[in-house]
Amino acid sequence: MIRNAMFYLNQNKPSVYDTVRVCAELCRARGIEPIFFEDDREELVEKLGEEAENARYLPEPDAQMVDMLFVFGGDGTVLRALDMYVDRDIPILGINLGRLGFLLETQTQELPDALDMLVRGEYAIERRMMLKVEGMCNGKPVSAYATNEVSVSRGLSQRMIALDALVGGTLVDHYIADGVVLASPTGSTAYSLSAGGPIVSPDVPCFVLNPICPHSLQSRPIVLSAAEQVTLLLNMKEMRDGIQLSIDGQAVSRMRNGERLTVTRSPHDAQLVRFPRERNFFSLLKDKLSQWSL
Repeated sequence: MIRNAMFYLNQNKPSVYDTVRVCAELCRARGIEPIFFEDDREELVEKLGEEAENARYLPEPDAQMVDMLFVFGGDGTVLRALDMYVDRDIPILGINLGRLGFLLETQTQELPDALDMLVRGEYAIERRMMLKVEGMCNGKPVSAYATNEVSVSRGLSQRMIALDALVGGTLVDHYIADGVVLASPTGSTAYSLSAGGPIVSPDVPCFVLNPICPHSLQSRPIVLSAAEQVTLLLNMKEMRDGIQLSIDGQAVSRMRNGERLTVTRSPHDAQLVRFPRERNFFSLLKDKLSQWSL
């Protein structure tokens, strides 16, 4: 039984506070306590008044105290929440305030029915594999989670980069390219797809290793077992600044020649709340592909 839910907000969405107010009222009416992030307190009190003043706040979600994370925004907001808090092993319900998304489950107008199903226990938890990234970037250690992909690219430079990809310690390819994307199944419909990679069903445990605009026609996307360890090593003949590490579309750090990243399957899966409805990954994919064709 769900006792409470912590609200993670994309404050840049125009309708977010109206939706949060409605959702909080609907939750309280069903015996679900809304909990807010301490960092959002000032803005929430200003927008929502007394009901926000009297609410409970936590600095961040704790699996011992929080049953579920309600994420208000778009797919990008869910990505940020997962990358930050996947190691807490708290299920996430994505509440859509933007366009149609693969990670979102509920539209604003569906909230009453969605909360009723939560109270009745009529939902499932879909588990999706994530990536764990470790290595050195710009002389500093990096350790992070990724939901969609890890990419190493030329950044603002107009020149291609040289990068070795090793799987289990064996060299797979020496890429001369604009960069390389290593995607999860969830990320196969994101940057990797735009770079010519395949679409992978989200329940298939694998990585997609995909060069970005490679110089050689022999360098093609490769689907790898999620049990593998993938290493990306910058291997250029000359020193160059500006090479960019990005995780889920967000710039993380510059990289220097000779630095390497190791990517493995994360020990923590994304946990997404799903309701018994007709829409699923393939119906969403069909709608998305139709949108992208316009």
